[in-house]
Amino acid sequence: MDIRTIKSRPALLAVAGLVVAGVGLGIGLTLPTDTATPQVLQGTVSAVGVNGDKFGVSLDGRQPGKSFGLGAVPWKDTDGTWHDSSPIDCLKPLSQGQQIRFGVVHVNDPDFSTDLVAWVDCSNATG
Repeated sequence: MDIRTIKSRPALLAVAGLVVAGVGLGIGLTLPTDTATPQVLQGTVSAVGVNGDKFGVSLDGRQPGKSFGLGAVPWKDTDGTWHDSSPIDCLKPLSQGQQIRFGVVHVNDPDFSTDLVAWVDCSNATG
């Protein structure tokens, strides 16, 4: 092996690394950057639907109550452990009276507007 071959390998690796980094940066810049920070709400559950997919809540300091649809969202149990599958401990079907805290993101589209539940915190649930 001659000296030119040995000296060119680190340079070739550096050039390849720069190309890969440039491609990664280019892809990253083309991805959407929209984010939403959930509004944190808390209150007393007035009713959970028979399938556990919706609930009503009387929000602390606000009247009247409000209802929310509920999909597969992350939730925290009374031990402070996060889960990513249902059922949600503090929102069992047909339950009521428990205190919960949850995050909501408002979605506004010209044809559709709603509040989506982003997460549920059962760590302080009582009731």
